[in-house]
Amino acid sequence: MPSGISKTGGRGTRVAVFVALFATPLVALGGCASSAGPAPDPATTVYAPDTGVDLALMEKTSSGLYIEEIAQGVGKNAMRGDRVRIHFVGWLPDGTLVDSTLGGEPYVFELGSDEVIRGWNQGIVGMKVGGRRRLVIRPGLGYGVRGRSPQVPPNAILVFEIQLLDAN
Repeated sequence: MPSGISKTGGRGTRVAVFVALFATPLVALGGCASSAGPAPDPATTVYAPDTGVDLALMEKTSSGLYIEEIAQGVGKNAMRGDRVRIHFVGWLPDGTLVDSTLGGEPYVFELGSDEVIRGWNQGIVGMKVGGRRRLVIRPGLGYGVRGRSPQVPPNAILVFEIQLLDAN
């Protein structure tokens, strides 16, 4: 991970945020009506410098996920059904840190399962072990209209930097 990224809060805070964000199965909520207002467009959103986002350097997929290959790995390609081990840092576009595994244990999950948000399942497929990617995830591929209170508000765009440590 880049040296400019730092972990904030104590281990208990990070664990609580981690559990709130990632430890429960997720439901795709894109397209649902809500009083939260319309979902923002990643292309017209202003990103804090700390997030490292420059959409001009990113590939936009057909689902609306933005991917930037920061560092090409040299190991195996991650595929659906693989058990992957990653380190990550996640922000809101304004630079608010929502979670990080830096300084702690990597996060492990089955790629393509409902263990994580759809943006991760789509954005990690094809990564090579040792590689790093930046993802800009629209609300419909993240937590949608419900958000993940209190860290992720409804219709939040999410920015993640992910390092793939292993896939098998």
